Amino acid sequence: MEGKDMDKPSKAPSLLVLALILVALAVFGFFGARMMLSKHAANTEQQLALVWPGLARLPQGERNFLVELALTCNVSARPATRPEVVECLRSVSGGAQSETGARLERLLGQAPAP
Repeated sequence: MEGKDMDKPSKAPSLLVLALILVALAVFGFFGARMMLSKHAANTEQQLALVWPGLARLPQGERNFLVELALTCNVSARPATRPEVVECLRSVSGGAQSETGARLERLLGQAPAP
């Protein structure tokens, strides 16, 4: 009798069980990604606030511009200091001769002194 039980192939999981596992993984991944993106966005804004403490009061277009530059240079991977934030933003702005660089320099000129 014992030999017969050993010869039986193991039962494969049903499609329903596999579907439930996939749905659970998708839900977990979705909420995990949202949480990570939210944390990354908050960190980016905190670092920009080192240069522009009144970041929330800037016009939406200017805030979006600064956030885009900060995400492009991955400011959240740098030390949270004012000089590092400025260096990061300048590194992706194309220099003061470009339109982007000139806009960044104008915003830096409006930022409160350290």
